[in-house]
Amino acid sequence: MFLLLLFLLACVFLGAQEDSSSLFRDLALVQEIDKKNKDVLPFFYNSSMMGGYFNMPSGRVPHEGVAGFGAARVHPYNIYGLSFQYFDRVECALNYRIYTGMLDQAFGHLGFGDEAERIGNIKLVFNLPSDGLGPFPTFAIGFDDFVGTKRFSSEYIVATKDWIDYNIEATLGWGRKRIKGFFGGIAWTPWRQTSIPVLKNLSLLAEYDAFDYKRHLHEHPKGRKVNSRINAGVAYILGDTLQLSLSSLRGRELSAMGSLRYDLGSSKGFIPKSQEPLLYRSPIDTEPLGLVRPHQDFVHELGFTLGQQELDLYRVNLTADGGLWIKIINNMYRDEAVVRERLQRVLAAITPSNIKQVTVVVEADGVLSQGYVFRTEDLYRYRLGEITGYEMATLSPLKNPPPLPPETKRIFRRKKEVWLFTFAPRLQTFFGSSTGKVKYNLSLVASPEGYLFDDIYYEAQLSYAVKSSIQKLSDTDRLNPSQLPNVRTDTIKYYQTNSVSFEMAYLQKSWNIHNSGCFYRLAGGYFEPAYGGGATELLYYPAGSNWAIGAEEATVWKRRYHGLGFTNKIRRLHGHTPKFEHFLGVQYFLNLYYTLKPWDVDLQVKIGQFLAKDRGARFEVSRWFPSGLKVSLWYTLTNGHDHVNRTIYHDKGFAFALPIDFFLRQSSRTYVGYAMSAWLRDVGAFAETGKTLYETARLERLKLSEH
Repeated sequence: MFLLLLFLLACVFLGAQEDSSSLFRDLALVQEIDKKNKDVLPFFYNSSMMGGYFNMPSGRVPHEGVAGFGAARVHPYNIYGLSFQYFDRVECALNYRIYTGMLDQAFGHLGFGDEAERIGNIKLVFNLPSDGLGPFPTFAIGFDDFVGTKRFSSEYIVATKDWIDYNIEATLGWGRKRIKGFFGGIAWTPWRQTSIPVLKNLSLLAEYDAFDYKRHLHEHPKGRKVNSRINAGVAYILGDTLQLSLSSLRGRELSAMGSLRYDLGSSKGFIPKSQEPLLYRSPIDTEPLGLVRPHQDFVHELGFTLGQQELDLYRVNLTADGGLWIKIINNMYRDEAVVRERLQRVLAAITPSNIKQVTVVVEADGVLSQGYVFRTEDLYRYRLGEITGYEMATLSPLKNPPPLPPETKRIFRRKKEVWLFTFAPRLQTFFGSSTGKVKYNLSLVASPEGYLFDDIYYEAQLSYAVKSSIQKLSDTDRLNPSQLPNVRTDTIKYYQTNSVSFEMAYLQKSWNIHNSGCFYRLAGGYFEPAYGGGATELLYYPAGSNWAIGAEEATVWKRRYHGLGFTNKIRRLHGHTPKFEHFLGVQYFLNLYYTLKPWDVDLQVKIGQFLAKDRGARFEVSRWFPSGLKVSLWYTLTNGHDHVNRTIYHDKGFAFALPIDFFLRQSSRTYVGYAMSAWLRDVGAFAETGKTLYETARLERLKLSEH
């Protein structure tokens, strides 16, 4: 019996040893696989700021959210490029290509200088290494210069294969139009595994250049001769940020390029958030309300603790059923999950034990946008670690803001600020003027805002031009003058002033109708430098929903170029001859919104009448990134029949909003925005009408931490 027991114990011990050994082998295998997945060859931008070599593209793309800016000298062109990885399989780039030494025939003598071309490129990738297809090459299709005049248009299909163990990648593709026939490229980083800093970042590149230099109609006369189709050279990448490239070009010249890249999509900012408030942990005070803990003491403790978390307390009511109704305003965090966590931690630590539940409503721009209902017992369990944050989100989900019960006792109320003042510089850019390729207007902007009678929101904006190069710019397109009422093409006139400009001053009142997810807004005043009037908006957007529907209408008058006056006349060109006609701006839209949560994409469609009385729809796609960056693309289809270069033009463009806390030591809800249309035209134009309801609610409900 003893021997049998000893045998069984030995078997168990040996089995445990074998299991332990197997576990460590599995962990080592996982570590090795993870290391291989992260081990990638250097990524190179070509002269068009697309993944490639020197001129030719490859099938590779950067990680989503990566932005790049570069400049290249590709004789006889100077090329400036901006690249952005919108999705992990969609690479986009904008180029500005200058024909050096070749004066623009129409405007060169007016100050525009050498001829130039604006170009848009896109690449779509079918498969990525992360798809787990093993040694299968990466396949992609691409379209160069696919919008506008398309003078440098190309279409191609390309495949790229890498051999990590040999530090080599190779590409083979085929194209049509400017890229004509087969092309290819190879990159070798021989010293990638060395510890010598300079050598490990150096790569040797070569490509077969398939540009049809000789027969391409729009090629620079000095760039047609080709002695060799092989371009060869070196590329140096420092810190996965700076790229420098030098190569031969057509067997006749040297080509050089420099670029910078940065992952704006997932960055935590350029500066560590060292001043971010720590999550609340102590002291813990669950003493019931009563003689020992009066209402005033609790409210003071609650307001102070929430204030430390940068959440402002504005109202506390004690309900008849033994609950609390609290109103807060979030002035710091752009992520709803962050607000929830900080709020839960505070309430879990200091909610009195004789309170059954805590109702919290969040206000933004003067309207209640959403709310939570926390049971006190759940808060205590959360503090003790018995339930997780995910379980709390299930027990107390985001909901439409619960109304204030009829029988309540108000124990605290704070009025909103009457006066808040911000002061900042503003840089405006204008491209494509006949007197210069780029013009600018640097201004100082002062923006007072606040609430009147604790209920009506107001916003004003004054500006003063400090330095400007736009004073002599014309407000008409010499080659393609707009034949619609000039509702936008005269925009430049509003900024050609040497005095203080009163750009904005309006009042706005918003309501949450019966706390049902239905919102209503009225606004009136000077909405923007060009227009003022009245506006109304209705929105249905339930909390937790990924869709919304709304309607809006505005009647606006056109402002005079200087001062506070309005005019009922608007210019309209007949050919190049200006005539003035009666104008009252009426715009109305049915707005449809949908959020594709798996891809962090907002879709918006505006259907209705625009300012120039053209009717149609505006389609907008906006992508949110974990960093808070928002990048939008839009396209408008209307019956305006605006013509540019003898083709019907539909308004299109891009915009981005970058969180200002990229440059701060703590979080901020403030954004720096920029938007640009392909052309400044009158088709598809609409006036600003204040803070829209969807934007207000969407920003409060944004969940970036889930991305």
